[in-house]
Amino acid sequence: VDPFIGHWSDTLKSRWGRRRPFLMFATPVAALMLVLIWTPPTAGISTLNAVYFTLVTIAYFTAFSLVGIPYDGTLPEIAPDSHDRVVLSYWKNLFGIIGVLIGSLVAAPLFESIGPVAMGVVVGVVGLGTIWLSLLGLRGVERPLGESIGALEGLQITLRNRQFIIVFASTLFVHLAYQMLLANLPYFVTLVIGKSEADVGIFQGVLILLMAIIGPLWAWLDKRTSQRQLLTIAMLGMALFSALTFAVGMIPGIPLMVQGLATLVPTACFLGGYFVIIYAMMGNVVDYDEILTRRRREAIYYGAFSFANGLGISVGTFILPLLLEWLGYTHENPLGVRAAFLAMAASILIGVWIFREYRLGDTPDETRRNLGLSEA
Repeated sequence: VDPFIGHWSDTLKSRWGRRRPFLMFATPVAALMLVLIWTPPTAGISTLNAVYFTLVTIAYFTAFSLVGIPYDGTLPEIAPDSHDRVVLSYWKNLFGIIGVLIGSLVAAPLFESIGPVAMGVVVGVVGLGTIWLSLLGLRGVERPLGESIGALEGLQITLRNRQFIIVFASTLFVHLAYQMLLANLPYFVTLVIGKSEADVGIFQGVLILLMAIIGPLWAWLDKRTSQRQLLTIAMLGMALFSALTFAVGMIPGIPLMVQGLATLVPTACFLGGYFVIIYAMMGNVVDYDEILTRRRREAIYYGAFSFANGLGISVGTFILPLLLEWLGYTHENPLGVRAAFLAMAASILIGVWIFREYRLGDTPDETRRNLGLSEA
């Protein structure tokens, strides 16, 4: 439903604008679902509980999309300049990662000390407050909408945008690899490097922190190199070091921990750069759509982009267990764990191959020149 939510936000006409109503009214619903998920109608295992859990989960993720898609659509509005979008994308990722770290640290203590329902209340209230805080920064940033169109027509126009389809398909394969990395990391740490399950958190923390702190470097590079080139470099770097991770533990004389970090650290740096650049680059896709349609349709593109992310994650979740089962994931035979990194590299290289047809510039004028379009 993400593209349709995006279209709804793009075409909404209200006293509060196109984005703010979604953040104002969908956020409390998402917060409420975080509480209701811990209050099943009956004790124990039952069909009623299964149905209840399914409905509450669907309601939560729908409300989450009703908040997240319009929120992402504000990025090109707040930062009309492409390079400013990279900086804004970095801060968005940084605070998102900080939120993930805080959540992972406090969730278990809250659960044990005050119980799941109260924990849901605390998390919901914090989420509600932080999202509503963003409303203060969204006043007067929206750009002229243009003529409204229907949802199906809007989706058809989006799917006919070849440059967006290139980004969509490339993103799908990169997120497939990203999901495999996250899911495979515990097996890699315990079966290949030989550390305990408790050490998995250390590696995950290093991965997340590096993705966060590397952002300023990519913002600096963005002022000197085109975003198209930077994204290609980020993907090639991820593919290279993912493939090299296959060989961790095969090099004599070097501690396993050193070998593991020697490949995971660069992977995290390139991955962090990818996420900073790709979200900013979507603003260039929106600008190109405005050249073609004379309309501002930020959220439908971010909604379709979100769908590509989710689809890639789903496929990655399906592929990894098959690899582990076929090739092995034991201390004696961790070939499946190793091979997963080769599969990640292959998936990312497919994304690179698709992305080579991307031609948009970092400004509308540059895009017109690249595609041979007439000046405005």
